[in-house]
Amino acid sequence: MFGALNDTALKRKLTALPVDEWQKLFESSPLQMTLNASLLSKDANYAVLQSALINMKKKLPHPAFIIIAGDFIWHNATTADSVLKKKTIRFIAGLFKSRFPGVPIIPEMGNNDTYGNDYAMQDPKFLKDFANAWEPNLPRASADSLKANGYYTCKTDNLKLIVINSSMLSYGSNYPQAAKMFTWLQRNLTATNGKNVWIVSHIPPGMNGYNNAPMWNINFTQQFVSDIVKYSAVVKFMIASHTHLNDFRVVYDASKNMEPVSFMRIVPSICSNHGNYPSFEIAEFNNDGEVIKETNHYLNLNTIPQFKNIEQVIWADTLSLPSSLKLGKINANNFSKLISDIKTDKTGQLLNNYIRFYNMGTPIDSAYTINHSNYMNYLRADSLK
Repeated sequence: MFGALNDTALKRKLTALPVDEWQKLFESSPLQMTLNASLLSKDANYAVLQSALINMKKKLPHPAFIIIAGDFIWHNATTADSVLKKKTIRFIAGLFKSRFPGVPIIPEMGNNDTYGNDYAMQDPKFLKDFANAWEPNLPRASADSLKANGYYTCKTDNLKLIVINSSMLSYGSNYPQAAKMFTWLQRNLTATNGKNVWIVSHIPPGMNGYNNAPMWNINFTQQFVSDIVKYSAVVKFMIASHTHLNDFRVVYDASKNMEPVSFMRIVPSICSNHGNYPSFEIAEFNNDGEVIKETNHYLNLNTIPQFKNIEQVIWADTLSLPSSLKLGKINANNFSKLISDIKTDKTGQLLNNYIRFYNMGTPIDSAYTINHSNYMNYLRADSLK
C-alpha cells in the first residue's frame, strides 16, 4: 500500500512517527490525497484506501465478516523496511477496525507480507506482530494459531474459514512447514463439526495465465486438488487474490470423468499496481455457505472530478456474478461450462464478457490483462485437474 513510499523523505517521517500520527501526515500530503488516473500501475495511496473503506461502509454497514486476501505491504519493500512494515500493518488494521468495530476480520498474509524479501516466509516476530495488529477483530484462538503456525481457522455462524499460508507453497520455494500445513488442512476438512467450509489463500494454485508458470510448487497443487476433491461436499467457496484482477479456478475430479466439483474465486485488488482500477467485493451467501451473488465495486480513476473530496467519491462502477458471465448460478459446473462455451462460441460475446470481467474496467492493455490473442492461456490456467 501507499504508493508514495518510494518517497524517501516520506518513509523517514513515517518511520519516526507513532502510528496514531500517520493519518494527519497523510492528509497533509497532496500525493497521498490524490485520486486520479496518475495512480494507475502504482500501489494504492492513503486516499484510495480511505475511499475504499468509506464506500465499503456505505454499501454494507454491518457485514457478517470481512476477508482481506493479502498483500498489505507495498511492492518492492526490503528487509531494511521492517520497522515501517510493522507500522503499516498496524495502521491499515486500525483503519479497518475503526470503520467496522466488532466485525470479525479475517486477514490473509500475501507474498509481500514479511519482514524478509518478497515471497520469503514470515518469521515468528512477523507472525506475532501481524496477529496482534488485527486483534480483537481477529478472534483470540485464530490469532494464537496464526502466531504459532502462520495459518489458522475462524468460525462464524454456519461457516468455518480455513486460512492457509500460500507463501509456504509458492513456486520455487522449499519450506518444510508446508507438509505440516497440509496435514493440518486435512484434519480441519475432516472435522468440520457440521459447518460449511470456505478456504482463503493469497496466491491461487494452478498456472499463471500471463506467463504459463506454476503459481505453487506442482506437488502442492496436486495435493490441494486431491484434498478439495475428497472434501468437496463441505468446501462451498474458496478465495484467493494475488493477480490484482478478476478470475476463477475450477477443480475437477479425475476419478469421475473430470466432473467439476469445486471452484475458487480470485478477487481483484484495491491496489492499482497492475493497471487495474481499485476494487472491493461484496458477496451474499445462503445458509449452506453457498455464494449466490458477488458484486465488484470499482473506482474509475479516469472519471473522478478534480478537487473531489474523498468523502464524496462514489465507487459507482460494478461487475457482478452471476450476471456478468451469464452463469445462471455461481458454482463449479457453470464456471466449467463457461470455459468450454467460450472456446466454441462463434459470436465472441462470451469471450468479451470474460475479458471485461477479468480486466475489471482497466484501461491498460498489459501482460497482466486478457485480450483476444492470449485468452486461451488464461482459460487453461482456470482448470485444476
